[in-house]
Amino acid sequence: MHSRNEPSIKLADDIRQYLQIHQLSDSLPAISYEILALQLLDSIEQQQQIEVLFNQSIPQTCCDPKSPDFDPIKAIVLLKDSDYDEACWLCFLLIYTNDSEDNDWAFMRLLYGALGLSESKLTWQFITQQVSSVDEVLQDVSEALASHHPKPKFGHHRAYESLAQLPAVFNSYIGFIGEQGGHRALFKPESNRAKSNKAEADKTAYFQTLYTLIRQNIYRFGRLSTFEYLCLLGKMDLADVAPDSCYIAEASGPKRGAKLLFGMLNNEQLDAHAVGLADYLDVGYQQMEAAICHWQKSPKRYIAVNH
Repeated sequence: MHSRNEPSIKLADDIRQYLQIHQLSDSLPAISYEILALQLLDSIEQQQQIEVLFNQSIPQTCCDPKSPDFDPIKAIVLLKDSDYDEACWLCFLLIYTNDSEDNDWAFMRLLYGALGLSESKLTWQFITQQVSSVDEVLQDVSEALASHHPKPKFGHHRAYESLAQLPAVFNSYIGFIGEQGGHRALFKPESNRAKSNKAEADKTAYFQTLYTLIRQNIYRFGRLSTFEYLCLLGKMDLADVAPDSCYIAEASGPKRGAKLLFGMLNNEQLDAHAVGLADYLDVGYQQMEAAICHWQKSPKRYIAVNH
């Protein structure tokens, strides 16, 4: 477990203070609040690590799924200014697989490496050029992944997904982006780009708009996938968005955590207090959502999670 350092103890005290101010129970064991604080600090650190990449020199090999240097996060940072569509596509693939560095990006290496095809990479340019044969191409990829040993595993946030549904999911995404006029037209529309310092209120309103659109149009993208996709696009400065809420009430994990923390309240109250606590602690809404979700799995013992 982390050392009992000052930041986590101070943060745990602040969490309890928020609960007391709002006349909510703070009767969990003291260690539980410290564990939540540690998860929050982890979430904040993960965001800071991404921001550090913006000012680093990143090798082209991080975009090559066959290279030891392959890293989709670094690839997105590298491509975001030179190949906007590819950066957005990589964000989608990353959220779809929920893959992580923990297993050396095994799923992403196979998927982005165009397993089952003669191509070297499953790029946005390639997939959108397959106008008449896209169904066949996606079916080939799906079957090749399913028969690969070891079979690639979806991350825990996508635990109920099946490779058999890959063609339908990808088709819905490709069709949706096409209908919207492309990634840039959807995520950074001209009217928004004209504002160099887009107001935070505008970003949160646009997050809501896109959240609803994606939920309605991308197959098998539920609350968490949609939330994480938009947050990733926002973090990478690929979309003019910022979460307007923690979106706690629509997912079982975060909702369980919120009830454990705030009590048996209704969905609206749970969401309101998650936002209220995030504001009180001055942390981001995604950081709060992720911390509560991870914390509820083990509220008395710290478990490091690759976010």
